[in-house]
Amino acid sequence: MTKVLVIEDEAHLRENIVSILSFEGFDTLAAADGAIGIDLARKQVPDLILCDIMMPHLDGYGVLVALRSEPATSMIPIIFLTAKAGRDDFRYGMALGADDYVTKPFTPDELLDTIHTRLERQRLLEQDYRHTLETMRLATGLALPLDLQAPLNSVLGNAGRLVVDAPVLARDQIEALAGTVLDATRDLHRRIENYLLFAQLEIIRLDPTRVIVLRNNRFQWPGVLIEETARAEAARWGREADLEVTAADASVSVTRENLAKIVQEVVDNALKFSATGTPVQVRGGVEGDTYALHVTDGGRGIAQETVHYVMNPPDFLTRILTLRDHPGLGLVIVQHLVQAHKGHLTLTGTPGQGTHVCAALPLYKGPSEP
Repeated sequence: MTKVLVIEDEAHLRENIVSILSFEGFDTLAAADGAIGIDLARKQVPDLILCDIMMPHLDGYGVLVALRSEPATSMIPIIFLTAKAGRDDFRYGMALGADDYVTKPFTPDELLDTIHTRLERQRLLEQDYRHTLETMRLATGLALPLDLQAPLNSVLGNAGRLVVDAPVLARDQIEALAGTVLDATRDLHRRIENYLLFAQLEIIRLDPTRVIVLRNNRFQWPGVLIEETARAEAARWGREADLEVTAADASVSVTRENLAKIVQEVVDNALKFSATGTPVQVRGGVEGDTYALHVTDGGRGIAQETVHYVMNPPDFLTRILTLRDHPGLGLVIVQHLVQAHKGHLTLTGTPGQGTHVCAALPLYKGPSEP
């Protein structure tokens, strides 16, 4: 039986709502104020919460923030009951993580329609969530060992040679083998990190509350970060002379860590698929209401099939399951991160001439709505 918690300080209205829901077959809980409602939600973990906004001591916004901050209650759909029907009120509540509104006064049908719609949406989200987790489990279980095999074999092979041949190797040979082991170990570490991050981003994508929290971040020094990250990648490839960087600062709706990851993967892709001695251009700056990161190389040019899998992560999961050659996680993670921050990724490639990547992220303008 579906359990619904009603948090409403007006006794007559609270009793009417409980009667409507009970008649409809819901298991109903009731709380006369926000503090009692939070306590009941923690103990009973209802399937849905109806919550008044204007209450003494602790209003509906306070209830929402408290419940969204705890793992056990963060995913419960919350519908506000309110006489405040202004757009700013709706925007504020939705930015905090409310799922819907019912404006007072309302009819029983209006209330029940909203509840049934929200419960059905929650059911579909949970179904999609379970399907995605199962697909990720299969995909990573099959593809991860294959993706890690090359760097792991390099580590084992060269480390083994160091152990066996160290007494007869010259110092420069030992240093070269140790450098190869270090590079392969870093590659292995990065691939494992990318698989873990990919799984985390898939989970965030299906959780509207986490998406809202992510989009409310602000970073003010993207230019500095872009230059530092791009130059570090170029140094890793030994191509510092090929890199051209121009990036300005602005207030961007992104976390520092996510922007660094976007730059790292896009620049890495440009360096990986272009020849030493050819330029890799990195530009960042304000364009309209976005901050645009452009990375251009003169390499082989990204294939249209690869673009498809990068732009459609669920299809990418299916592609991994086939165990055929797949585009790798780097640009797929970039697409996930850009999309999570409500931005837009563009990939264009010309065979034999190069690839251009543009990651456009929104400028920070205050708390966002879903």
